[in-house]
Amino acid sequence: MKITMKLQQMALVLVGLSSALFAQADDAAAYAAEVAHRADAGRIAEYHELLASEVHLAGTAGDQRTIERLEELMQSFGLEVDRQRIWVYLASPVDASVRVLPAGEAAIDLPLRERVLAEDEWTQRAGLPMGFNGYSGSGSGTGEVVYANYGRLEDFKKLKELGVDCTDKIVIARYGGNFRGYKAKFAQEAGAAGLLIYTDPADSGYVKGIEYPEGGYGNGSSIQRGSLATLEYSGDPLTPFVEATEDAPRLDPADVALPKIPVQPIGWDAANEIVSRMRGQRVPDQWQGGLATAYRLTGGADLRVEVTVEQDRRVVETANVIGELRGVVYPDEIIIIGCHHDAWGYGASDPLAGMICLLEAARSFGEAAQAGHRPARTIRFAAWGAEEQGIIGSTEYVEGHAAELTHGAVAYLNLDGAAMGPNLGASGTPSLAGVVAAAASAVSQPGDSEQSVLEAWLGRKPDLDAEGTPRLGDLGGGSDHVGFNCYLAVPSLGLHGGGSRGTAYHTLYDDLAWYRQVVGEDYASALMVTRMTIGVVARLAEARIVPMDPSRYGAHTVRHLEALEPRVSEKGLAALGQVRAVAAGFGERAAAVMGRLGEAEVSDADARAINARLRGIERLWADGFDTGRSWFRSGYASSDQSSGYAAWMLPGLRHAVELGDEDLLVERAGAYVQYFDHAGQLIDEIDEIMK
Repeated sequence: MKITMKLQQMALVLVGLSSALFAQADDAAAYAAEVAHRADAGRIAEYHELLASEVHLAGTAGDQRTIERLEELMQSFGLEVDRQRIWVYLASPVDASVRVLPAGEAAIDLPLRERVLAEDEWTQRAGLPMGFNGYSGSGSGTGEVVYANYGRLEDFKKLKELGVDCTDKIVIARYGGNFRGYKAKFAQEAGAAGLLIYTDPADSGYVKGIEYPEGGYGNGSSIQRGSLATLEYSGDPLTPFVEATEDAPRLDPADVALPKIPVQPIGWDAANEIVSRMRGQRVPDQWQGGLATAYRLTGGADLRVEVTVEQDRRVVETANVIGELRGVVYPDEIIIIGCHHDAWGYGASDPLAGMICLLEAARSFGEAAQAGHRPARTIRFAAWGAEEQGIIGSTEYVEGHAAELTHGAVAYLNLDGAAMGPNLGASGTPSLAGVVAAAASAVSQPGDSEQSVLEAWLGRKPDLDAEGTPRLGDLGGGSDHVGFNCYLAVPSLGLHGGGSRGTAYHTLYDDLAWYRQVVGEDYASALMVTRMTIGVVARLAEARIVPMDPSRYGAHTVRHLEALEPRVSEKGLAALGQVRAVAAGFGERAAAVMGRLGEAEVSDADARAINARLRGIERLWADGFDTGRSWFRSGYASSDQSSGYAAWMLPGLRHAVELGDEDLLVERAGAYVQYFDHAGQLIDEIDEIMK
């Protein structure tokens, strides 16, 4: 990549290299460049061919073979490899059927598998599984039909306002808007006898673009699989707060709030057999989807649907595979890079478009170590098991290693399905924004060797922080960062390359043929994500003072408070001015201290002490906050309590606001004031160390 002196100077300003955390980062940047140079797109393609060669649902024989392949690969990279065996409560399909029962007509059996395609050899394999939703209730339900739009909380409230009763009905809802498990939860609470969830062409089909196999978007038979678990904690449903070892104490499954009604996913061709026959009141305008018919709220007495689901729920064995490259200076300070290895089918994009980047980063770091350059800090490469059914493997790891990670974890980087196009996106803890931008300034944009990833990112006009760096998105739920970010308050980051025209999300079309047609055969996106991963991790692992900036919590807390204000006013609650004031004051004080850090002469012992306090500021977010859910300990970020995927920022305050509880809001505001007081004390200690 050719970067002119002007562009180099611009990059230095944009990533804050003249400020506190990056002034001493030259050695770390050189290490990043050395490792990144070793990354190779051909190797990435080989991993993809190997790992996407078969369906590998968690707990199956295919899953076991995937674990063995990952273990062998990491060993070949020169890493110390550990297989963390876990025994977890998983669901697997036994049988299912959906029958349309129109009055005066023969019953219609709807398809529950995708179409076999002549253009896609992977769809021609025998014995490919039907679509299913993990943890559906087993049983049969028959009733009239109610259409519930996306099945969100507000959608069920709207049905009630319109006088539509879901009791003993079969609810049909489209994917999108919230985590599918909440669709099932709300349908069950509304009294439904069963739930069908379908992919609507307006959301990911022909309304968006050309269908697969000609294009990249879903076709009428595409079925989105996925878990339905909506528990008050992540991980194995039977072992909250403790690692799911073989002899771990377990809850009685009957006492765990998993769905009781049958839930079945279908494609839109199947859904059209129902929706086109409905004869009730027309839906509100915004509920109209992409099928060529007027959508109705109800189907009427002449249209009944039968949903039958049989699933097996039992404790099965799977594993996390952890490869470690031990640090030579600060071995107890740890950076973790993770991606899950289980999939609903072949998993070429989800998760393997991230796993292949993790593996090539691991190989590149391992090769550099064998050449004599080991990192200062320990790096762990983690392939998580059973993510798809409830973020299980990573949660069990976090619960089993909580003491070690609380003391020594520097950051967690998540790569779930990461390489899906050339355009970089990132979500994460604000203190990591600078190191992401620094890495992006040194990686070439795919297809343009004259432009950095940072320049291309800025060209797409993202929101900018006050420091001029692209603002990281807010991390909510939905992937393996949750245990690190929401349970232990370890700074976390998700990297993603997007921009490809299509989606095969959780369908059996998520295979190598689809990926290479839609994302590309050259693996340029994966190479970019790999080099970004290396750039971030190498800087975190090698810099004497960890390049993280806690001062950003000040401005970002103020931003989140501003976003919460309309809801505070709507509920008639008191403003949160004191929290705003202490957050802003902390940000200013911390920025001043961190601004001097790059110029300070500190000993090795002082560097360790400073880094311990930087970690302490992060970990304080998991100390003393009540968020309404005991497992979600972070006072800074959690998943949304009614959608699952979205982020609730400052969740202790958000929960009290949603309850409309003035006394609780005042009490919890005190915890946030206390956080900034304690974090400010750690900043003062850093200042004293530098004197």
